[in-house]
Amino acid sequence: MKTFWRLCLVVFMVTLPLGGCSGETNQQSLAVSQRTPLVIAVNPWVGFMPVVLAKEKGFFDAEGVNVQYVYGESSRQQRLEFEAGAYDGIMLALGSLIAVGAKAPDTRIVMLTDISTTGDAVVARPEIRSIADLRGKRIVLGAAGYGEVVVSVMLQQAGLKTDDIIWVPMQNESETLRMLKDGRVDAFQTWEPFVSRAVAEGAHVIFTGADIPGLIPDGVAFHGEVVQQRPDDIRAFLRGWFRGVDFWLANPSEAEQVISQAVGLKPEELSLQGLELLTLARNKEFFRKGEDFSSVYYAAQVYVDFFLRKGVLSKSLNLDEYIDASFIHSLP
Repeated sequence: MKTFWRLCLVVFMVTLPLGGCSGETNQQSLAVSQRTPLVIAVNPWVGFMPVVLAKEKGFFDAEGVNVQYVYGESSRQQRLEFEAGAYDGIMLALGSLIAVGAKAPDTRIVMLTDISTTGDAVVARPEIRSIADLRGKRIVLGAAGYGEVVVSVMLQQAGLKTDDIIWVPMQNESETLRMLKDGRVDAFQTWEPFVSRAVAEGAHVIFTGADIPGLIPDGVAFHGEVVQQRPDDIRAFLRGWFRGVDFWLANPSEAEQVISQAVGLKPEELSLQGLELLTLARNKEFFRKGEDFSSVYYAAQVYVDFFLRKGVLSKSLNLDEYIDASFIHSLP
């Protein structure tokens, strides 16, 4: 049943164009396409776009894995569908991946895609000039999970409590942008490209991830059964992914054009200025135990503790299992 839904929920498949390729490459691509796909949900966050680049450039085919990504703007909807077993894997902020553990405790985080800085932000209407001005105002959390932690830290820095603001549920990012513009809400915790879109419509940034360095990593997770049954495919996915990362860092203009043509994002929405795209070497640094935000284990524990206090998690997660560092450390 899960396989059925995974195939039904693939809203589009990106296939490698055959024109101009060698016959050998064509045969390899055809052979890979006939294998069981590794279906991964991805939203427009720029840190997740190496999956598009690697697909378009044929890096996944070259590594022998059939990757299909499901592209959609609603990270909340994708999270619900992943928890229901619709996808093999998903890309979300670390905090959201931790929150997934409440419904899908067999989830396994296998890689960090990036560390967000100014790419994650709280945007507000023009009359909100500072964080202190949010007292009594309406704010929407953009991504179920990590957003509440970010906003709570932001409020603490301004001497406010979570009870000092009015929390407004989010339906989807695009609708919330309209609500912000119309004055139905006063602020919105969100991420690129929605930060830039809000600013273009008159909002301004009052807080970013750069104010809390290391708190907002993003990552990739798979269901436990996928990790157990398809470890070679996951390793091949990671190899193809890092080929995409390396290509982007070496050829930013070409990479932006390829991604833009594939998913419709504007090239200016694909700037890496608001984040650090993590290489394999940087992942190996993060996937070690530590006592600060340079360790994914430390950052994850911050979210676990918060969600336990808030009742999002009914019991703690065993991070030694929930975070599977074996794949990153197995790559040369």
